[in-house]
Amino acid sequence: MSKTELVSLPNVPRRRRFFRVAWFFVRLVAHIIVWDLLLGRQFWFRWYADRTRIERYRRFSRRFRDLAIDLGGVMIKLGQFASTRVDVLPPEVVEDLIGLQDEVSPVPFGLIQATIEAELGQPISQIFAHFERQPVAAASFGQVHFATLHDKQPIAIKIQRPQIEQFVAIDIAALRWVAGWMQYYGPIRRRTDLPALIEEFSRITLRELDYLSEAEHAERFRRNFAGNEHIYVPQIYREHSTERILVMERIEGIKISEYAALDAAGIDRLDLAEKLYLAYLQQCFTDGFFHADPHPGNLFVRPVGEPLANGKRAFVITFLDFGMVDAIPQYVMDGLATMAAGVVMREPQRIIDGARSIGVVMANANDQQLRQALEIWFSYTYGRTIRELQQIDVEGFVGGLSELLYDLPFQLPQSLLFLGRTVGIIGGVAAGLAPDFDIFSVTKPFALRFIREQTSGRDLRERVVNEGRELITDLSQIPRHAKQFYAKAAQGDLQVRTEIVKLERTTKRIERAFTRLTAGIAASALLISASILQTMHIDNPWMWWLAGGLLLWALLPRFKDN
Repeated sequence: MSKTELVSLPNVPRRRRFFRVAWFFVRLVAHIIVWDLLLGRQFWFRWYADRTRIERYRRFSRRFRDLAIDLGGVMIKLGQFASTRVDVLPPEVVEDLIGLQDEVSPVPFGLIQATIEAELGQPISQIFAHFERQPVAAASFGQVHFATLHDKQPIAIKIQRPQIEQFVAIDIAALRWVAGWMQYYGPIRRRTDLPALIEEFSRITLRELDYLSEAEHAERFRRNFAGNEHIYVPQIYREHSTERILVMERIEGIKISEYAALDAAGIDRLDLAEKLYLAYLQQCFTDGFFHADPHPGNLFVRPVGEPLANGKRAFVITFLDFGMVDAIPQYVMDGLATMAAGVVMREPQRIIDGARSIGVVMANANDQQLRQALEIWFSYTYGRTIRELQQIDVEGFVGGLSELLYDLPFQLPQSLLFLGRTVGIIGGVAAGLAPDFDIFSVTKPFALRFIREQTSGRDLRERVVNEGRELITDLSQIPRHAKQFYAKAAQGDLQVRTEIVKLERTTKRIERAFTRLTAGIAASALLISASILQTMHIDNPWMWWLAGGLLLWALLPRFKDN
């Protein structure tokens, strides 16, 4: 098949694909709002919502699985992420999604051969001594075949799927449409700018379609981990790579989610979880450049050497697929390191300072409320393993925080979109590998080193200079502020504002309760009146409808937007 024939493939059914993606997420969001936010908060319905929750979401996970297998593209990426969240999603839902990557249909070999020959300009037999027609992996954006170069070097070839650019564009357009509508919901709008996050997701995803960029990313990771004996990145063969074809060193190993195979090979899974976590500490806090797609299909473990005295074997973790990566700005790295230090040292103010510096907490947040919330969080989570965290009293935990967190202005900056996604995936992978993994103890040495670096002579001098500049600026503004203060006082315009958050919230609740009581009384009066008229053979259906409407309005919860 020639390059011209590749271009003449049938057009993607754009409208139908857009509608299927958008309609699925519209139904999911509507289901959450109705069942969990409206009816699920009513005492007379909560028991049924709780009893049916797992089965209801299993139905959605199965529908999503069918949709992702049928459509591929971005849907597979979303399914991969969800399938790693064993620390958040019910096991039944994860079970429905965990094999999603392995069920992606491969592209026929004829199209693969045509793509390679069109990109490299030579017959496939002249480029490779041997090429396996059957793919070893079929991913969302491409598939992998094993081959051998004429110099006997075994390689793996990643070939992009035909028309994948069109599929991705349609999927992202559907997600943009859904995100735009979700912004009308106040609690979401206050917390984050969903359209902006989708744009960031679009930027990273579209960049993943350029295999030459992926080659550059892999080479950068290879340099960053050159001195780490536990991490390996395959070599890239640039002379045979293009924007749609990536040729790399062939790697053998055990998928990191194949627990039985890891145990049989003598791999210490707790040690494996720690080494993987430490690799991400280096990426996030030292290199500022991280692998943003660490699902199990991209992480392989290779046993090394003979078994030790305890029966365990050394190992190497191999990272694959560097299409989805992201860089972390220096100020974000510093803020995250400050937060990590605050977590392991159990210092709420340090966490707040770090969160505020990277924009997670807005400048007008109440530090006292934040410290109270963090102390509650510490009381439930500090020093616990993943297994213990999965067994905490969720109802008590959420109940203790809900009163404090409602008015706190949190937000999710764009720069943390993929970092948050990556942390979620790594958390899920670690939970599956070793439920007894203690994140706090592994992070503590890093946090102590960061604190020492912060208090070193050079850093201390820099902070003194910066704070001195800020002090001079503040002093220079005092005369102007004092003049404005006395001018307003002389004119009688001086106002004193006191923030009493809890009192204001209590007052609003009393007002809402009184309003509901009034509506309930009115509904009862209408029901009684309609019943009396009915006994007198006088039919007034509008009274029944009005009474039912008032009763429903009184029972349904209110969603505040302020």
